[in-house]
Amino acid sequence: MNILVTESQYIKLIKEHIEENFKSATYFDNLYGTTLSHQYNFGNGLTSDDVWDIWVECRNDGECDKMKKLMINLQKYFPYYDVSKLNGLKRAEIIMGMASEYNPADIVAFTIHGLTYGDNIDQKRLEKQLPNEVADNIRWVLSPESIQHIRNKFDINEV
Repeated sequence: MNILVTESQYIKLIKEHIEENFKSATYFDNLYGTTLSHQYNFGNGLTSDDVWDIWVECRNDGECDKMKKLMINLQKYFPYYDVSKLNGLKRAEIIMGMASEYNPADIVAFTIHGLTYGDNIDQKRLEKQLPNEVADNIRWVLSPESIQHIRNKFDINEV
């Protein structure tokens, strides 16, 4: 059987979604019944996948007008007390985190406070206490609040 696909259908189905927006916190929530992810209201009917595509388009093609608009209006979408003092790179990182549906505390810990997986001792300690499968599904940097949420969910005491 031959299936004909128009160019616009190809672009919509293949080219535009060549880089998947894997939402690791949402995936984790679906697997384990946690509430670690967060869905944002970007206005204009934009979904997190739309915002991800805007970021990819800006990064790959240099078409950044839509991304700049999101960065300018970031204070409307993200609950951080003073987004206006953040530089463009930090604002872009926040938007990427929002598109990935990370919760605000995780985004602030990573973007604003510079917490990385390498220096997140509490997260590494937590992962050692979890079943391997659960630990393997934590694919983002956790804030102290998210670590506590997972401890509570899996009934793990602090060491």
